[in-house]
Parts: sequence; structure tokens; C-alpha cells
Amino acid sequence: MNQQSNPGQAGAGVLSERNPNYLLTWSLHPGSRAVLFLLPVIVLCAWLAYEGIRVAWATSKLDVFSIPEIKHAIRLDPDNPDLLHWLGLVYTSVPTEINPAESVKYIREAARLNPGRWEYWSDLGTSCDFLGDTPCADDAFHRAEMLNPMTPAVQWAVGNHYLLTNREEMAFPYFRKLLEKDLDYLDPTFRLCMRAVRDPQAIYEGAIPQGKNSSARFAFLVFLTSSGNYDDAMRIWGKMISGPDRTPNLDSVKPFLEFLIDHNKIQDARTVWDDLAHTGAIPPSPVQNGANLLYDPGLALPPLNTGFAWHMNESPELQFDSSETCVHEGSKCLRINFAVGRNADYDLLEQVVVVKPKTRYQLVAAVRSDNLTSDSGPRLRVVEMGCTACPIRVSDATLGTTAWHPVDVAFETQEQTQAVRISFWRPQGQTSLGDITGTVWVDNLLLRTVDATEPGANPARGK
Repeated sequence: MNQQSNPGQAGAGVLSERNPNYLLTWSLHPGSRAVLFLLPVIVLCAWLAYEGIRVAWATSKLDVFSIPEIKHAIRLDPDNPDLLHWLGLVYTSVPTEINPAESVKYIREAARLNPGRWEYWSDLGTSCDFLGDTPCADDAFHRAEMLNPMTPAVQWAVGNHYLLTNREEMAFPYFRKLLEKDLDYLDPTFRLCMRAVRDPQAIYEGAIPQGKNSSARFAFLVFLTSSGNYDDAMRIWGKMISGPDRTPNLDSVKPFLEFLIDHNKIQDARTVWDDLAHTGAIPPSPVQNGANLLYDPGLALPPLNTGFAWHMNESPELQFDSSETCVHEGSKCLRINFAVGRNADYDLLEQVVVVKPKTRYQLVAAVRSDNLTSDSGPRLRVVEMGCTACPIRVSDATLGTTAWHPVDVAFETQEQTQAVRISFWRPQGQTSLGDITGTVWVDNLLLRTVDATEPGANPARGK
């Protein structure tokens, strides 16, 4: 029996030999043996790399809208659902290529290849709606919702589908769920529902969330008023204040209230203001003097900056302090310091007041100053709201250093006037001495009706 060499000796390859009683035995050099065994792996990797490059090239066509290019990519990778889905979308989104039937065909095939993609089913539903195939759209949107029921995009798409097919009673619950999750959909939802239904009351009751978060409800009020739909907005406000918003936050109501005032819907704004006062959202005026029409005439409360309360200028160039004691009466007053020294127009303090038409009024305030260095000092001003042709009435200005003294302005409202905007105002100076520094104090403002026979009842000078 012949001895076979040890393959480990001297690092040499094993010698092969022929034996009549055995099959031929042979061996390879280690390097050759490695190549032989790795060759299939190398071939497989090369094929996978080719496939990867081919698919990547085909998929890169997803950023184009050319149907021939996308179809060429599909020929390279016919079972790629993303390519099929993209081609279907092009047939419904590119104006020159609109073809709902082709869109349905390709997106349906994409959904067949990958039925777990909710966006395929949602887009198929939209394409079916383009085609007018409601049963197809119903089934597709149902599948999308089953796959991803909590996604806002799905709720938006399903709600759109039911509105498009005149089933608002089925659409509204989806919009309500949508707005409970994502307030970014507020304006699109309002616009879509109003175009489709044109019934703000039905939209409020069906599509607007009625839970603790009141954001959607107040946003709907602003949407209605900005569209000029004041009557429906006020009816909905009545439902809110007697229902889910019995104790509203003043900041939530502010945009609605300010819109009404800015557009001279004074009676509606006053209704909202009185409702807020009834709920306690607005503190009662510290001075209960029926002859004085101003809210908080002694400036005892922090400014609410909304409605029929004081609005205080928030410019960083001005310093306000309401804690200082006024010597002339021993009560608190408002101190305003012009710290920067600019020649700017400042509405320092203002309030909107409901008034009667064709009525005489007098506005009075107590003022003192310290070293007001300008040719244009603070003064009282009265603007009749909703009347661009009406004269603006102003009092004498306060300049330099003065002791406490009264300033006043008398005026008569025009026939159409419902409210006036009164302010403590510093207009921009008209000369090189316009920059203003120094300090002014104001207190005890009074707005009252007067008889024509009273002293000082004649209208003051115009602006």
C-alpha cells in the first residue's frame, strides 16, 4: 500500500497517484482551490450588483413626469410597484396627460404587487373618483383606512371622497377626527366643506371637534367672519358660549373679537364682550360710574389688549409703569417713559367705546410731564370708526415739564357712527426737533355725553 504524503508538510500540494483499487485522488494549490470555491459567489454578487444598478436606474425615474421614460423604466423592472404607482399618478396629476382609466390600471397593479401600502390604495381611490367609479373608490379607501386608520392623510382623502360623492354625513366624522389630530388641516377643511355643503351650521355640528380643545371652533368663527359670514358666526358663537365653551379663555376669543371690531361689526362685538363679562373672562371695571363710558378709566387693571378694554403699546422703545402713586389724588396712575429718543408715531394707549350717533361727547384726562423734549407731545385723540371722511379730533399737546392738569376734547358723532377709538397719542414731529425723550403721566380718563349748552361742549379742533 502506497503511503500518501501529509498535505501539511513543507506547505507543498498533495501529490496525486493512480491506484487500480481506488478512484483517482487529487489536490489543488490553496490559492487555486479558493478561486474555485469563490467563483459561484463572485458570479452571484456580480448579478446582484447588476440588478441593483438596474433597479436603481429604473427607480431614479420617479422624479420625472415623462410617461415614455417611466414606461422604459418599467420595462427594465416590470414588477416594481413604485414605478407603476408613479405612472398612475402622472395620469391624474399632469394636465396634458390626464387619463383616469390608465391611472386606475397602473395604480391597481401596484396595489396588487404590494397590497400593504396604504398610499397605493388611497391614490387608487382618488383615481377611481376621477373615473367616476364610486364602488371602486369605496373599496380602495376602505383598504387604505384598514391599513392606516390614524394617519391624517388617510382621513383627509376619505373625507374628500365622501364629500365628492355627496355623502357629507359620512364625510364629516373623518374631518372631525382629522382636526382632532392635526390643526394644519383647519383652513383646507373649512374651505372644502363650505364649497361642498355651504351650510356653516351643519359643518360646525358635524365636522368641528366638540371636545376640550376649542382651537378648531374658534378658528371656524374667524374663518366665517373673514368670509363675511357674520350671522352664521354669531349663531355658532351662541351655541359655543352655551355649550362646550361656557368658560372660554380670553386669548382664544381675541382673534374673533378683534376681527369683529376691526370690521366695524360693533353690535356683534359688544354681544361677544357682554357674554365674556357674564362668564367672568373679563373682570368688571373697578369704577362703576354710569356717566363714564370707559372701561377701567383709572387704569387700575392690567391692560387686556383686546375688545373694549385698554390696548397698550408694546413697543420696546416705550416703558410703562402703572404702579406709581399719583400725587394729585393719591391713587395709581400710568407713567410712560420715552427712553429711546425717536421721532415716531405712537398710539400709547387706546380703547374702543360704543357710542350713539348724532350725540355730543367730551373726553377728559389728567396729565403731567417731565422734560418732554420734542415739538410734538402726547395728546388725546378721537377717531370715529367706520367713517373715513369724519374729522379726527385731538386735544392740546403736553410738552416740557408740567404739573397735573386736565386735557380734553369734545366732539359730536356722525349719523352712522357706532363706536369711537379714543387714544392717548403722540404723533410724529414735523421738524428736526421731533425726537422725543422724557416722561408723561396720565390718569382719570373720562368719556361722557354732554349738552350743547355745557361749557367746553363745542367740538375740538381737527387733526
